[in-house]
Amino acid sequence: MFSPLALLLSSLAALAGTLTVDVLDVGQGDAILLRSPAGKTVLIDAGTGKRDVVPMLRARGLEKLDLAIATHAHADHIGGMDEVLAAVPPRVYVDQGMPHTTATYNKVMDLVESSGAGYKPGTRGVVFNLDDGIQLELLGPMEPRLRGTRSDLNSNSVVVRVTKGERCMLFTGDAEEPTEQMLIQKGLEPCDVLKVAHHGSGHSSTQRFLDAVQPEVAIISCGKDNKYKHPYPETLERLARVGAKVYRTDLQGTVRVTTDGKSLDVTVLGPEQDAGGNASAAPDVPQPASDESAPAVAAGTRLDLNSATAAQLDALPGIGPSKATAIIRWRESHGPFTSIEQLDDVPGIGPATLAGLRDRVSLSPEGGSR
Repeated sequence: MFSPLALLLSSLAALAGTLTVDVLDVGQGDAILLRSPAGKTVLIDAGTGKRDVVPMLRARGLEKLDLAIATHAHADHIGGMDEVLAAVPPRVYVDQGMPHTTATYNKVMDLVESSGAGYKPGTRGVVFNLDDGIQLELLGPMEPRLRGTRSDLNSNSVVVRVTKGERCMLFTGDAEEPTEQMLIQKGLEPCDVLKVAHHGSGHSSTQRFLDAVQPEVAIISCGKDNKYKHPYPETLERLARVGAKVYRTDLQGTVRVTTDGKSLDVTVLGPEQDAGGNASAAPDVPQPASDESAPAVAAGTRLDLNSATAAQLDALPGIGPSKATAIIRWRESHGPFTSIEQLDDVPGIGPATLAGLRDRVSLSPEGGSR
């Protein structure tokens, strides 16, 4: 009989292959799809429902899921889960095991029962083994559950560590500072990729936590111009401090991570939906994050902030693709920079990044003097 705790999803030995993880462009919410080399599928969260996740899964050829994980019961994480349960039913459904009073939560749980999915409340220590040596380990929530926090639902988010070979990825839901403290106390190990908690909120991603994880790549799932002002500048500064390269769904759309257990690659796929709210017909076609054909800046030459391309800005220390895009958007909205200090007004750029750029950038005459 099938055991949801073991989740031995294939009796055949899969050849060494690629684990693919898509952090989907769902606006102000989370939805993450994992696909193993043997085609096993795991969905972590399902967005708000305002951007239907189902067409995104259909566009990837999915008719069912092997595992669905709801990190916690807030609507920006389970708002689209009812549609997923009805259209792309999972074999096993996992959540944080904390009932909520909302109609959204009740509808989802009714559908879990009627869909026939095996239900498993998530807790630390549960392990799901996929093919090709891929392991999903739940690091949280813990027993007993955290109580009396700023948000008990957030603080008891299902935290998932996914490992394949030498590489790992950490998915944190909306975990907040109390969760991060508990994870560190339990012996949190470094991880290559971090799905940043709570859309980059200031209530998460403490410096101590980031110092423990030491992510090479940090992915923030949030909505463009969202009312919560996510991600917070201080969160971006802390990520920069640990040297993480930041990707954001609000600026770049869906972000894909692939690994064979040794190498690790990140690709920007672009928006999943067009302006009319329709799912993209070809979400798997990578969209360039910047003008890769732009000429490089000669060594020793200062880069002109008012004419630099995204590719040239991306190459600056501490910038990367998301901050390069933010600089260009600021320039388009406010006109040419008139002082280098104005970089501090660009989302994601703070005093530390600014200090590292002073000797690397200049301003064109129309922008003012250096």
